Amino acid sequence: MNQKEQQFQKQEKEKLLAAQKAAKEFIYDEFAVGVGTGSTVKYFIQELGILIEEDDLEIITVPSSNETHLELIKAGLPVGTLVEYPELEVYVDGTDIITEDFVLIKGGGGAFTKEKILASASKEFIVIADSSKYPKDLISQPVPVEIISDAVNTVIQPIFCLGGELRIRHGTGKVGPVISDNGNIIGDIYFQKLYNPVVIEKELNNIPGIVENGLFPKGPHKILIGQEDKTKIIVREIDTKLKH
Repeated sequence: MNQKEQQFQKQEKEKLLAAQKAAKEFIYDEFAVGVGTGSTVKYFIQELGILIEEDDLEIITVPSSNETHLELIKAGLPVGTLVEYPELEVYVDGTDIITEDFVLIKGGGGAFTKEKILASASKEFIVIADSSKYPKDLISQPVPVEIISDAVNTVIQPIFCLGGELRIRHGTGKVGPVISDNGNIIGDIYFQKLYNPVVIEKELNNIPGIVENGLFPKGPHKILIGQEDKTKIIVREIDTKLKH
């Protein structure tokens, strides 16, 4: 096994550990559970299925994307919507990076708009991640942004004035830009210098045509990070008075 394969296996093991911790210690009977999107969340969905089967829990899940919706159905989990369950007990999601100040950048999968809505609708927001995600520098990851298609060219200059360079995201297996579940274009903003995430999040969303961005400056209530030793999970408590 080469070094790249070893690193991949290590990360997958850590993702699983974090997902197991979240499912076993923070999900209770009759919970409405918001479920994020991504590779780490797939392990969480797997663990939710085991939890329901073994402990006979009754929960409802609310997905953050079409992909997660399908994964929940495949796992045999009951699925609801925010219209039916406007207040969630907990929202569990992965992340692209976590800074030392617990700022998140999310949106590698393009689902950050609904992810931010679910986080805001939840009493507790929990992030699960492998150890490679923390701590990271803000400029180590571009900021995803969802844009109304007619505004793609009009947002470029305002973004540039904030110190960022917009690049429209292109996927594989299709021609053209990546389109969100909401029918909008996904782009990524690259910053060369450190910035204030609280200010930039607000300024980006004030640009007409931008629906939402992938900065989560307030951070989650808890961060569960899988560790290489297979047993230790770091649980970082964030100020529970913070409202998302």
